[in-house]
Amino acid sequence: MKAMVLAAGLGERMRPLTEGRAKPTLPLLHRSIIAFTLDHLKRHGVSEVVINLHYQPESIRGIVGDGSRHGLKVHYSEEPVILGTAGGLKKAEPYIRDSGTFLMVNSDSISDCDLVAAIKKHRETRAIATMVLIPPRAGVDYGVVEVNDNDRITRIAGNPQGDPDPRASRYNFSGIHIIEPELFDKIPPQGKSEINRVIYPGLLTAGGAIRAFVHTGFWRELGNPALYLEGSLALLREGKDPSLAALRSSDGVYLDRVSLPRHPVIEPPVVIGRGATIGDKASFQAGVVVGKQATIGKGCSLRSTIVWDGARIGDGSSLSECIVTSGVFVPANVSLSNKIFLRAQDYHGPKDRLERLGSCWMTSL
Repeated sequence: MKAMVLAAGLGERMRPLTEGRAKPTLPLLHRSIIAFTLDHLKRHGVSEVVINLHYQPESIRGIVGDGSRHGLKVHYSEEPVILGTAGGLKKAEPYIRDSGTFLMVNSDSISDCDLVAAIKKHRETRAIATMVLIPPRAGVDYGVVEVNDNDRITRIAGNPQGDPDPRASRYNFSGIHIIEPELFDKIPPQGKSEINRVIYPGLLTAGGAIRAFVHTGFWRELGNPALYLEGSLALLREGKDPSLAALRSSDGVYLDRVSLPRHPVIEPPVVIGRGATIGDKASFQAGVVVGKQATIGKGCSLRSTIVWDGARIGDGSSLSECIVTSGVFVPANVSLSNKIFLRAQDYHGPKDRLERLGSCWMTSL
């Protein structure tokens, strides 16, 4: 089976974390978001993937390469101008058309969806496409997908236009499509086009069958810094990353060849990367990710915080719900919450919402 991974976006909602890198390359526990996506596809029978690229393409190429480290064959489809979900798929048609049923997935969400079960149901219904849906999420503005009693999708975010069916079930979209090659014939040969806003509603108007597969397990969007922090810690908390098993030291504590000092205070879940240095009497609470070669000073307190590879936290500092990016040095004895820390020399964007803290920039999460 083949799959397409959508990775051409500008990552604007994730700024400033996407300054100089594409969103799928952001660290997710001890690897990258796109690595999680590729490994999930591989576990469910995918052997070949095409990734579309636009913004900071080399950051993705540098992490994924030819895909061999994930047991996959990877192709790249570069878009000098962003073509949208359907336009990007059409451009990648030469890589996928001959594969039969294929997957298309977003690269800014993660899940433990049973793709084999979803594909099986898709084939049984003989639909041209199946959307993997999730129960509605409170407090987020996701477009509603309406589904009738036969698991047939009737409207997507209000399209086709008309009165909503009061009997329809309502879900949100997970970012996972299962598609038959015939869909390529419905996409304009050139230019930008969106699959959920244009192609699918057009099919529904014409009487085409688009089906729903409802996933009720783990799913998180990682589209902005707050969602990225929450989703990363949820993945750690629920133990949904299979690669954590090899690092398990005790229940909810994952250590990658790290020796802890005397008297650490650890409230699981915590993952600490290889080569990290942890000071005496450091405290970790409510979910903490410490990257490779990072340094956590003596008496530091971290709560619901992500520390990227190579960052340093000075002695006695207290951080809550923060993201500390690579190379940053947080001075000693500071107490801060809901902040993003950036190394000054790595950030070249607008600074109107940034504060200076020693050698780094700081902005609100």
